Amino acid sequence: MVEVVVALAILSISLIAVFGAMRTCSMAAYHSRMLTKSVLLAESLLTEVMLNKNKAFENTQGQTDVYLWQVNITPTPVENLAAICVQVKWQEQQRPQQYELFSLIYIEPAFEGK
Repeated sequence: MVEVVVALAILSISLIAVFGAMRTCSMAAYHSRMLTKSVLLAESLLTEVMLNKNKAFENTQGQTDVYLWQVNITPTPVENLAAICVQVKWQEQQRPQQYELFSLIYIEPAFEGK
């Protein structure tokens, strides 16, 4: 009888450890999925800016699903060169998360007719 009780105790402790590991793996997979989606969104926004022929120094923001995003195009000390910062923010398990993507682009000078 004592052997059965000890075996059940060992089994219950093992099951608790297995379920804890499964919970941790599930949370890590969820975080990885959210981070991957934020990276894809940031790259998509950066590509849109680079393909836009009418680039200008500006700040834009919006929301896609649970992600809040902001694109900042700012001048640099180099003439006709702009810095792009794409920020994607979201909430995960009551904690704010953020992904940032930086790049530089050439901005065509404005044509001034005489």
